[in-house]
Amino acid sequence: MLELPKLSLVVTVHDTFHQVGRVVAEASSALRHAAKLEFIVIDDASGENDEGELARLAAGDNRIRLYRQATPIGTDAAFWQAGNLARGVWVATLDAEGRDDPHDIPDMLCQAQHQGLALVEGIPLDPRCRWKRAIFRGARKLGIELAGSERAGLRLIRRDVLVALPSVESLHRFLPLLIRRGGGRIGSYRVNLRQAARSSRFSPWYLPARLTAHARDWLGMWWLSRRWHVQRVSSKRRVRGYAR
Repeated sequence: MLELPKLSLVVTVHDTFHQVGRVVAEASSALRHAAKLEFIVIDDASGENDEGELARLAAGDNRIRLYRQATPIGTDAAFWQAGNLARGVWVATLDAEGRDDPHDIPDMLCQAQHQGLALVEGIPLDPRCRWKRAIFRGARKLGIELAGSERAGLRLIRRDVLVALPSVESLHRFLPLLIRRGGGRIGSYRVNLRQAARSSRFSPWYLPARLTAHARDWLGMWWLSRRWHVQRVSSKRRVRGYAR
């Protein structure tokens, strides 16, 4: 198997339901061919007991870099901060409860390198739900990613692209829009679907509230993308002329 490039895996911990130890062990086995592997664990003010457990885990493995926030900053800010802390060429996000399968990352890397992509979105979508595929496909054309959530969603992004993005709310859902605004290419990959450790209660107001939030965020991000000027990297070689 070909050697994978340097990878930085980001795990954001919010509460006591995390399984960071199991996530690190599974990712280490799945990505053993990586040139260098590091785990950036962002402890988003989860609690004192979790702080001690994560500290012991980081002390026993030099690949784990632990950063604890005094106050909660949210998944989007933690993701953007991890990009500035990462040392790898590519940054991948892993859910702290183990819902993301790290065995999908090598195939996502292969797709990104062969197609020249800056971002590969992992889509944990049941192929039997055809109506959902149509909705997600239409939203993705507008630059909105509906398949992920604030707590789960495997994504693979180049570190230099992530660092160039602004730190805004709902960054995880508007990565395609911002990257396209900067001239980058994105793709999607159907990842292994895992059930959540905890099931949330269904509410009849959940879908209308979620759609309203999506519409509000899309309008705000559309306004930002019209006024945010990213420094584009040209692929053409620059030829300088010198006057004699």
